[in-house]
Amino acid sequence: MLSWLLAACGQRGAEVAAPAPPPAIEWFHGDVNQAFAAAAEQGKPVLLYWGASWCPPCHQLLATVFSRPDFVAKTKLFVPVHLDGDEPGAQKWAETFKVTGYPTMVILDAQRVEQLRIAGGMDLEQYATLLDTALGDLQPVATLLDAAATGQPLQPEGCRRLAYNAWILDEFPEPQLSMLATRLAAAAAQCPADMPAERARLVLVAAYFAATAEGDALLKKRAPSEALRARIIDVDALLDQPPLLTANLDALGYLDEDFFIAVKAGGAEQAQRFYTRYAAIMEVAFSDTHFAEADRLYTVASKLAAAQALLGHIPAPLQKEARARLDAAIATSHTPYVRSGIINAALPIYELLDMNAAAYTQLQQELAKTEYGYYYKADLAALAEELKKNDEAIEWSRQAYEESKGVATRFQWGSLYLNRLLRLKPTDTVLIEKVAMQVLGELDGSDRIYRRTVTRLTALDAALLKWSAAQPKQRAAVLQALRVRMQQICGGIPDGDAAQARCAGFLAKAA
Repeated sequence: MLSWLLAACGQRGAEVAAPAPPPAIEWFHGDVNQAFAAAAEQGKPVLLYWGASWCPPCHQLLATVFSRPDFVAKTKLFVPVHLDGDEPGAQKWAETFKVTGYPTMVILDAQRVEQLRIAGGMDLEQYATLLDTALGDLQPVATLLDAAATGQPLQPEGCRRLAYNAWILDEFPEPQLSMLATRLAAAAAQCPADMPAERARLVLVAAYFAATAEGDALLKKRAPSEALRARIIDVDALLDQPPLLTANLDALGYLDEDFFIAVKAGGAEQAQRFYTRYAAIMEVAFSDTHFAEADRLYTVASKLAAAQALLGHIPAPLQKEARARLDAAIATSHTPYVRSGIINAALPIYELLDMNAAAYTQLQQELAKTEYGYYYKADLAALAEELKKNDEAIEWSRQAYEESKGVATRFQWGSLYLNRLLRLKPTDTVLIEKVAMQVLGELDGSDRIYRRTVTRLTALDAALLKWSAAQPKQRAAVLQALRVRMQQICGGIPDGDAAQARCAGFLAKAA
């Protein structure tokens, strides 16, 4: 968006035409049910965008994708729906469509059957093309994957839809991950031979799921399975074809510590060879303007993480290079939305370089540059705790919660605050009970105990039970009071609603 603002500048006294505003998506005005009714009437699919006002990756999407003329033009062929996670009933809709993380884009037909799921981080030119792909063949990706897994050749559109579906944004039970990896690898083999980029993308996603499925075992020094070794061989072959991986930078970035540990299990020579080629690809991608600036900055973190996992250390020259690139990105002036993405990408670099103190200072300076200070304050609380500044950690958490806005967000930030009190100030029973009562009160209303809130509530249940177990006699009364409060909240939920059982189950083990 900055480029069109700068276009307004001209010589003093010259007549300059007012710049055209950036193109904007014409979001559907009405509720979700009305959007699907409109889709059926108009014969269009629905493009559902799930985000949050405070979310840096959402800001990045708004700044780099939703302002692109090609993308905006394609959205006119859909019924575009913007669903903010803090809107009334939003979390219940999120449960219906199985979306959790911000941002997520989901394409559904008028009968609410999911066709394609889109994540961020891709080559910016891919987004509009993907909307074309969805329009060209409205067949669910699950159906396409089933066919490919049984050996049925994929047509070009089907291959592309499978390759660019955001599988990592779906929720798969852990026992299914290995099977999913096998099926995705099989799909890669069924793609047309003249679609190497799509085949490569499916190979990378398959490798991610194969390693994730064995993550716990790998951490316990168990050898990779034969299936995972096959995925490592697949990826290793791709490293000799850098353009295919640069084109799939976001998918290459899925490969994390689990995968690197599996590679290292093959010996130091294999690990070094893998790292050298991986780092070279990330270096090329760092300068590739097809990707958003924040996504390019993530390549710096990727190189650091790969070095740490594969080599066992981060070489001094790489540390120096990373610091220089980090400093340059931070020093550059950005629009607020772009800035939030840059800062988000910078935080893992600070961590990998063991520069949490510097990150702590930088985030405090960022507070004056954003209207969503509570988001940074949650990060500041985490950094303060890492730096053993416990009182500051608690105070940042308190401020983040008090300043946060929106039902789901307030419960999320409140849970973070309460969990920090349980860890860092466990003997302050009075304060813990007071805050817990306030946080639970965020759930008192309709359609609130769904999706992201359920995850937080489950974690809070476990944390409170653990806290009470340390001094059961002294703390049992607090849990009982919280359970009574939750039962009052449950009373406002209709019988048979899924939220009723979740509400009733809170602290049931303490009863």
